[in-house]
Amino acid sequence: MASGDQIDKDAFLLLDGVTATGDGVWVDTKRFKVSSIHVFGITTATVQVRGSNARTKPANNVDAIQIGANITADGIVSIAYPLRWIKCKVSAYTSGTVSAVLQG
Repeated sequence: MASGDQIDKDAFLLLDGVTATGDGVWVDTKRFKVSSIHVFGITTATVQVRGSNARTKPANNVDAIQIGANITADGIVSIAYPLRWIKCKVSAYTSGTVSAVLQG
């Protein structure tokens, strides 16, 4: 699978074993009222959750708005409000194999 792939009806693979900095891939989450993102595989890296309510899909190099604080350890982030577009971005990287799964 690749970053941005849909895993099942209500889940997307936002990051798939990433080993470098990168912008991430926007996924359409308009049907989700709430969601969570499980980030794992961080050794020394920073992940940012980004959101947008733009009418059309933003380019992957567009950051839009950061949701919450930088993520520097494995964990789960809750998103308690609907968003049209969500992505995870690896903004700093030294080591680890970083993955993130969004569940709606």
